[in-house]
Amino acid sequence: MVNKVVEVVTFKLMPGVSDADYVAATRKTDGFIRNMRGFIDRRLSKGGDGVWMDYVIWTDMAAAQEAGAKFPQMECTADVMRMIDPATLVMRHEAQMWVAEPDFAMG
Repeated sequence: MVNKVVEVVTFKLMPGVSDADYVAATRKTDGFIRNMRGFIDRRLSKGGDGVWMDYVIWTDMAAAQEAGAKFPQMECTADVMRMIDPATLVMRHEAQMWVAEPDFAMG
């Protein structure tokens, strides 16, 4: 069995970048990400400490790595790349081990 791959990228924004501007820039990358082989799902969140998390599910490690290699080269990602403080950026790829599926029968 091949586990799906979870890509977790955490970072802070550069000083002066607003949340709204960053979200707008991220939305511009949506078509690129959705059209990459192996894409399943993507979520973006921000913690109370100002650390953002971009969370992407891929079918396999090769798909995740291919997208990661292409991301900084795409024109649609330029704004996102300049808004992120590179000193805070951490990218991880992990095997998805379990998912709690909603139980629609519970009410």
